Amino acid sequence: MEISEIVTSTTTVRKPKVAIIGAGVSGLLAARHLKDIADIKVYESREDVGGLWLYSEHSERSHPNLESNAFYNLYGCLQSSLYHNMITNAPKECMTFKDFKHSEDTPYIMHSKTFYNYLKEYAAKFDLMRHIELNRTVTSLKAIKDKENRYRIQHICTNIKEDTEVVEDFFDHVVVCNGHCSVPNMPNFEGTDSFEGTQFHIHQLKKMEPQDFDEKAVLIVGAWISANDLILNLFFREDTKDLVHPKKVYITGRTTELIEKSKDLQELNDMGLLEIKKGNVTRINPNSVEFGDGTEEEIDTIIYSTGYRYSIPFIDPKDKIIEFDTKQKDGYYFGPLYKRMFCINEPNIYFVGLVEKAPLIHYIHERQVFLIKELILGKISLPSKREMLSELEKDLSEHEERDEKLRKFFKFNKKGYSHKEYSSELEQLTTMKVDTINYELLEPAHKAKAELEKSGSIVKIKSFDFSKYLDDIGFNPTSYKF
Repeated sequence: MEISEIVTSTTTVRKPKVAIIGAGVSGLLAARHLKDIADIKVYESREDVGGLWLYSEHSERSHPNLESNAFYNLYGCLQSSLYHNMITNAPKECMTFKDFKHSEDTPYIMHSKTFYNYLKEYAAKFDLMRHIELNRTVTSLKAIKDKENRYRIQHICTNIKEDTEVVEDFFDHVVVCNGHCSVPNMPNFEGTDSFEGTQFHIHQLKKMEPQDFDEKAVLIVGAWISANDLILNLFFREDTKDLVHPKKVYITGRTTELIEKSKDLQELNDMGLLEIKKGNVTRINPNSVEFGDGTEEEIDTIIYSTGYRYSIPFIDPKDKIIEFDTKQKDGYYFGPLYKRMFCINEPNIYFVGLVEKAPLIHYIHERQVFLIKELILGKISLPSKREMLSELEKDLSEHEERDEKLRKFFKFNKKGYSHKEYSSELEQLTTMKVDTINYELLEPAHKAKAELEKSGSIVKIKSFDFSKYLDDIGFNPTSYKF
């Protein structure tokens, strides 16, 4: 008897077949919670699980043969955006999955490798590796109306030097977990192509190389989390600050509010090592950059800390399963999706992990997976297509009324649509008893972290002592029962 079959007293019932694209955080969560109710297969383009958290020494600047990588050929970039010494911005309790706590000796703010090892241990504990095909890049997802299974997935070996055979599999459901931190958002300033120095997106930064930063006039475009981490590496991290000594660092972006009010950076400002340029870049010349405040500076290296774009290249736009908005900029918004996760045009395709900017983002991703599980089990059902489209239209209208750009649709914020509102909406769909008490225990730590962010304390947040908020609080998230 096939493993995908369940024997009852009278009939043999086939388990639904579910494809999961990606074995990062969201993909592993989906695999853990769906494997017992479905015949699952997970496709991971890299050599191991971990997604964003799996470090690679290769970037587009150093890879020996980009054309041999199927992921690069499909997405136009390599998958990894992690630099080797990254430290998280949230305490470990905010990065804890159900039924699987971090070890007691894990620091509150951990190294990226520590969290990667946590993901590996998670996959081992729940016996996920036997469901995962590594080094397989999904190249096509299509709805096939004349097959027993509704969706056809085509995939290929990521290292196409070893194998170019395209393999087809068929499924009843597809969970898309391919992440949104691989495809760089590159601004298009006037004169960009004329620049004679070094310029690259932070996606391509692996280590603090002297040829990029030492005795260089460095411009950071973008002034949010990754830009703050770059400043931290250049001037404050003990393991990197002595490797390179930039002559001066300039920073600009759409907004520089966070950097401007940072007391952590005041000494660098006073020493003339760091200067904030308001108004963003207006023009790039061969050896200099002009800014919105009317100034111009000679620059050796430009590094773009300008975020990432959503990309689903394995779905053909002609199939109208999803469509990207092209009015503002392709790669920021796509749909139509109900509750930012259910594909309205093909209700058995689900997108997990699109939403961001929340202190308990992995908890939200878990809840998305639980809803998918309930839907597959038949415990809940979605509204009609007409009703889902109507609700989405209302959601988009309210988003616009808040004067928010469409590019922010998947990002939560306190002034507009919050992660708590979204969590509440997901709760209303479920039949399960929702575990909120555990997560309420983390509120004091969330508030302390938020205050640090508001004050621009980009250095202190990496070494902040969370013990008075998190020690002995009894935080132990356990799994829901279906």
